[in-house]
Amino acid sequence: MTTEPTPSAADEQAGVTAVSMSPGKQAYRRFLQHRAAVGSVILLAIIVVFVILAPITARYGVSESVIQIGKGRNQFLRPGKLAWFGTDDIGHDIYSRLIYGIRVSMFIGVASAVLSVLIGTVIGAIAGLYGGKFDDITMRVTDIFLAFPFLVAVIVVRQFLAGLSFLKPIVGDVSSIRFIIFLFAIFEIGRASCR
Repeated sequence: MTTEPTPSAADEQAGVTAVSMSPGKQAYRRFLQHRAAVGSVILLAIIVVFVILAPITARYGVSESVIQIGKGRNQFLRPGKLAWFGTDDIGHDIYSRLIYGIRVSMFIGVASAVLSVLIGTVIGAIAGLYGGKFDDITMRVTDIFLAFPFLVAVIVVRQFLAGLSFLKPIVGDVSSIRFIIFLFAIFEIGRASCR
């Protein structure tokens, strides 16, 4: 455990009373002074709690109609007690669908970030340990990520991976969440190695 140095009596008499702080504490202090950042983190935390507790916080299931067909009109209802954000063209609660949609998006984001860190760490460790041709190939792949716009590269790589039938058991079907996670992980590795 480290203790922060305290100013001596001579420093206090000279008017020098500054105490050094670690970079982490400086960043935390700056964060607390920025009201928009603190408000954004609080809002994000509330959204994360609502999304994690989706079966409790969502009023209806993801494909559940607000009013059963035959008991009344349920399409394009205005926001109100029955449906907080209203309903869509088939009578589903927009608020509930939003909560479940954010849940899927957050899962894809977190899973692709974790996968990219794992794969990138292994590739970086091997390149650092052996160097040579493997390191050169890794750097040329990184250059490819820099050469093309992100969206064009994603479309090309998506189509390329979809054509490789032996990868289907690993990455799944092109429209599956597993494929999207794998695709984003590949591009996150490339973008991270460019920095």
